[in-house]
Amino acid sequence: SPSPKKKKKTPSKETNGKTKKKGDAAPAKKKAATKKKAASSAASVSSATKSTSNSTTDYKSASAALYGSDCEKGLLIQRLLCRWWYAMEWPDPAVIPAQPPKHYDPLDGFPGVYVCTEGEDVGAIKDFRDKGTCPNFINMAKKSSEELQTLLIKALKEQQRQLIEAEGTGTETQKELDNLIKWANKIKPSAADKAAEKVLKAAKLSLD
Repeated sequence: SPSPKKKKKTPSKETNGKTKKKGDAAPAKKKAATKKKAASSAASVSSATKSTSNSTTDYKSASAALYGSDCEKGLLIQRLLCRWWYAMEWPDPAVIPAQPPKHYDPLDGFPGVYVCTEGEDVGAIKDFRDKGTCPNFINMAKKSSEELQTLLIKALKEQQRQLIEAEGTGTETQKELDNLIKWANKIKPSAADKAAEKVLKAAKLSLD
């Protein structure tokens, strides 16, 4: 007698030549969700870190506050201190002794500073420079933004003049100096002063 017909098995659906099993798609979705959650968490941490770093309560000094907040007066000071010698002379030659003190020699590169080279005080330093006019943060910060703006533009133009004299025109540095001059010219001194005062007040700091 004829043998009973065998039922044909219906082939399972395949994806890319592989048998698709139940639950295969779930891990992919779970992985995507996990990745999205991780990215969201990282963004939150980054945002929190940025918020913390910008908080005025974190500033420990006036220089940190004015530099860290990127206020215009802080930038004027920072950019002037990088090139002050193009705009001002310090120390004032009038305060430097005509002759070094006895047993002292001038310290190379530091006009107005002398080092003892003879006697019991060998190595001792005598500094005749005027600290009140020294080009440092505090002295610059006590100036108005208008004066800082004038000094910075003067320094940038002199730096540019010397650069062109030495290397010619069209250098990348010349372009950078051009951009800085344009930036400095756009500063509104009164607004810059008010913004700096606001930053220091919020941080409970002063220049004294």
